[in-house]
Parts: sequence; C-alpha cells; structure tokens
Amino acid sequence: MTTIPVVYVKGQYNHLIVRNLKELGVNSKLLSPSVPLEQLESMKPDALVMGGGPQSVRSPDKLTGELADAARLIRQVKLPMLCICVTHQLLATAFGGVTEAARKPEFGPVEISVLDDGRILEGLGPSFTAWESHNDEVVRKPDGFQVIAKSSNCAVEAMRHEKRDIFGVQFHPEVSHTTKGVELFKNFLGIVEEHKRT
Repeated sequence: MTTIPVVYVKGQYNHLIVRNLKELGVNSKLLSPSVPLEQLESMKPDALVMGGGPQSVRSPDKLTGELADAARLIRQVKLPMLCICVTHQLLATAFGGVTEAARKPEFGPVEISVLDDGRILEGLGPSFTAWESHNDEVVRKPDGFQVIAKSSNCAVEAMRHEKRDIFGVQFHPEVSHTTKGVELFKNFLGIVEEHKRT
C-alpha cells in the first residue's frame, strides 16, 4: 500500500487531505513538521503532502516553530511532494522565490486557468473552480520551477519543479468546493507510482 503522510501546519482542512488520500486507498495520517528526518524515513513514505495553514511566510529568514520545521522538510526530503496553500508559498521561498501580501487576497471560489495541462493538472484544463483562502501569494517563482496555473488575481496558482516531482498549489484541492480536487490527488498518486517504479 502507498504511504503518504500529511504534514500538519495548523491548517483547518488538513484532516480532509488525509481523508481524500485514504478514500483513494492510501495509508495516510497527520504528521508533525518537527518529526526528525530519521523517524520519517523509518515510516518508509512514498511521498509527502504538506498541508495548509493560516501563517505568513513573507520573511523566510524569520520563520519559527512549525513553519521553520516544514521548510526543513521541504529542503531535505527527496520524495514526490505536494505543497498546499501556505506550504506552496513556503516551497517557493525555500527554493529562492518570493512571497508577498496579495494585491487582492482570494477567499472562496476562484476560477483557475490551467497553463500546463499535464502531470498533476492532467485533465483539469482549460479551467476549473477551486476554493481559496489566502492573504499572501507567490509573486516570483523560484528558478527551476514552472508556473502551471493562474487566476485573474494570482499569477502563481500552481507550479512544479522542472526536474523533480515537487508541486505547489495555492488553492485547496481537499475541499468539496474545488471541482476537480479529487482528480488532482489522483494525478499526484499516479506520479508517486511512477516514482516508485524508477
């Protein structure tokens, strides 16, 4: 059975990520970002999902607590990874991108335009409705990443690493208001299965 822990950074929807993964046949549970790397490796995970949360990561050099721990995991773990909401922003800053206050924060349903209908967004284009809850946003993607979705207010709704199976989404695929959230998780699981075979 595929094992994918969900790193909990105080997001109100993190338990829904676990439920989505379990309904897709995945062994999943919430995991503290302070978990030592050795303990995480002993669980033999096949991938990692980093959950959302209400915090700000605009000042990456001042991160404390669970965000500093989550940033450590993002940098150290070499598995397929999906980062959601604040950890999408954290992924950007961890790799040298920039997160700032959103020009127009997004809350509720937002129309997402797919720029790259492949890999994690395969079959989701040309657009879909997603649930948003963010005051900050990625304003400059890191080098080595490709922007794969945007909205009318946010230029980096989703991105992927160009060489590794690392993905970030600003929206919440785990909630029912996101019309193609289950399909996104299925795509991620397909990527994980490909990774396991290599």
